[in-house]
Amino acid sequence: MNLQKILYLFCFGFGFVYCAQVASAEVSQHKYNVYVSGLKVGELDYAVNTKGSGYSIRALMRSTGIVGAFKKYRYEGLAMGRTNNGRFFPQKYAENSDTGNRKSNKEMVYKNGIPRLTQSEDRKDHWLDPKTQKNTADPLSAIYGLLSDQPLEKPCTQNITVYDGARRYSIKLVSSQIDGTEMSCQGIFTRLGGYSEKELSQGIEFPFELQFSKQDNVFRIDRFVISTLLGRASFVRQ
Repeated sequence: MNLQKILYLFCFGFGFVYCAQVASAEVSQHKYNVYVSGLKVGELDYAVNTKGSGYSIRALMRSTGIVGAFKKYRYEGLAMGRTNNGRFFPQKYAENSDTGNRKSNKEMVYKNGIPRLTQSEDRKDHWLDPKTQKNTADPLSAIYGLLSDQPLEKPCTQNITVYDGARRYSIKLVSSQIDGTEMSCQGIFTRLGGYSEKELSQGIEFPFELQFSKQDNVFRIDRFVISTLLGRASFVRQ
């Protein structure tokens, strides 16, 4: 079971997280179990620190259980930036990953909306030049936006274009359905550029669903489900 493929399909992943607190900041921590075709394959935790329009995220994902015994995977990520009218303007993104066979790291620092990339991995010809990716969100900022609480009125309107240092993709919520205190939102993950011909032949659009329950005056995420090349993947909030 390849957790890295799931991570890149959904543009993220995360285990234990620490987020430093600053004065007057709000800190929230989130924990998920990760399943593929009903089998637990990993754990996800991430913490978000917000102050005014600014935010920072620290996250880690790791393989666990039977899968972890045979295939080790670990991903750590950091993102910092600001929001304005629902849009994300990242300032920095960094990640470190260990597949058990290979370790890699990358960092993107943004200036005037353009990411400046440094990374340990050799670049492939079909990957996109970061200079062409102005005003895109980084993967963790996109996760923060997608899994955030939803308002009771006009929920599920996110449409985020993401660049991960190689590939460009969009995450768009297209509809919502409310049934009493429960809500489901349907979305589409779309590969836009930086993929090989083989990757594109395996699929361009991948549907996903977010499931929420009402908590006070918002809808709060319970589960994220997406169809992947490896089967149905679910992130279930603890």
